[in-house]
Amino acid sequence: MIKLQKKLTLLNLNLTPSLFITFKIITSIILFLILLFISKAGFIIAPLVTIIYFFLVEYIFIDLEINKRGLKLERDALEFFPIFLLSLKGGTNLKKAILLSTNTVNNSLSNEFKKVLDDLKVGKSLDESLSLLTKRIPSQIINNIILSIREANRYGNDISNSIKGQLTLIEEKYQKVLLKKQKYIPFILTILSIAFVFLMIGILIIYSIIK
Repeated sequence: MIKLQKKLTLLNLNLTPSLFITFKIITSIILFLILLFISKAGFIIAPLVTIIYFFLVEYIFIDLEINKRGLKLERDALEFFPIFLLSLKGGTNLKKAILLSTNTVNNSLSNEFKKVLDDLKVGKSLDESLSLLTKRIPSQIINNIILSIREANRYGNDISNSIKGQLTLIEEKYQKVLLKKQKYIPFILTILSIAFVFLMIGILIIYSIIK
């Protein structure tokens, strides 16, 4: 339950683990009943498919979405943190730099930092607010940047080079993702072409039999 709660927090979902588990059980029962009654071999297919669904549903609806959210936040970081660094160069403190950055940039990562400012308004320290932020961010690279900001808040050290280095890692990672997608496109097109050919052959065979 604790592990599931951490995952739901990373997804930024206002959903309790018990509610998700209830959803998983109910949808599994519905799937089982549908397969049981619509298929002649339902008594064999229904339990097998339902078991597979039950164990995959968390991966499909949570783990994959966490990965997608992490990639999106990293892309947002390429827009947010350069503005943050510019704000710091202007001689502002960390809190004001976050405020200026969130007012300038409008994306998912900026919205997460706005929650940091909200936490500050209710009496939390900057370090505590940033610590809570890391629990909502499914990206180790961004969390490394947040750690650098926390250390700067504690010790007053310069973080420009550290943040720029992490942003370079994000850019390299993003380029690798794009190259990977480009490599898969020809393969997917080939599979679709083969599937289309077999589909046409099947249609012609069925048509010739009916005729």
